[in-house]
Amino acid sequence: LKLAVSSSLPMPLRFSGSSYLHSFQTLQPFLLAVASILLAMSANTADLLDATTALDLNNIRASLMRMEDSIIFSLIERSQYKANTAVYDPDCSQLGECKLHQLKSAGSNGCLGDWFIYQTECLHSQVRRYLHPTEFNFFGPLPEPSLGSTSGSRTAKTRILADVPKGAIVNNRLLEIYRKQVVPALCEPGDDGNHGSTAVQDVHCLQTMATRIYYGLFVAESKFRSETEKATALIQAKDRDGLMAFITKADVEDKNIQRVILKARTFSQNISAAEVGQLAPAPPSSSTTYKINPEFIGSIFRDYVMPLTKDVEVDYLLARLQDQSGPIEGMPPAKKSRST
Repeated sequence: LKLAVSSSLPMPLRFSGSSYLHSFQTLQPFLLAVASILLAMSANTADLLDATTALDLNNIRASLMRMEDSIIFSLIERSQYKANTAVYDPDCSQLGECKLHQLKSAGSNGCLGDWFIYQTECLHSQVRRYLHPTEFNFFGPLPEPSLGSTSGSRTAKTRILADVPKGAIVNNRLLEIYRKQVVPALCEPGDDGNHGSTAVQDVHCLQTMATRIYYGLFVAESKFRSETEKATALIQAKDRDGLMAFITKADVEDKNIQRVILKARTFSQNISAAEVGQLAPAPPSSSTTYKINPEFIGSIFRDYVMPLTKDVEVDYLLARLQDQSGPIEGMPPAKKSRST
């Protein structure tokens, strides 16, 4: 796949003027052909045929660590371009009246960046990305899933998660944080003209971050099942602060942030010549430089990714006892509440 992409999709994608849309439309058949393969490469690796495996905290932890790699690499790639905030300007005239109407109907402000997100999601929807219980699209409606292999024999009657409430969907918050907080601090200010490359890389950054955030749903469900009595009492009391404490382990979070910083320091080093111990965990040499600020990458997780993840988990748990959509694998049938 790497060879196919590198030979078919030269980077950076220097789109300008009306060639934005022409280039994307030209690439659509290629993107559709590899979409299912790219999806398989994502860090969302839960075994959905087995609730025990999917909700095992050791397996979840391993997946979350792999997702860190994906996020860090995507941010490194985004940092090579300037902020290019024109990509986020509303009412992109280059889209034309028809596409602009379509995009705004999907819930966008009509910017070029949103167009790339929406078109990518349309492709991914066809290969069943959003049938995964922890994948949620930024825009809609999307095409019906019809391509690629299915996830075995799993059906709507053998769910792992309960219904996810609308309040737990934080895509709009993530989009605003990414564009207004992350990009200005990550990228050099100004406009280098690489609007197409910027929009493509933004999609990757946002999707990898969203995947990491919504994977917290598995964490919340796992903790609910392991301490059902305690969680139920907090939920019935609508104790949001109590639930936040229930899912929080500050010492683990601190270690995770330090791991992210170390990964960012390792992945983003500029290596022009080998130095002894350059990639070791020890303090780097005075001549070591980085493509990005490793400490800032740690702060993205500390200030944005982890808080959003925990908000998702708490909102999910607050609605956990209200599920009425049928049996959940590994759980006894829900008791029907008496009408009053």
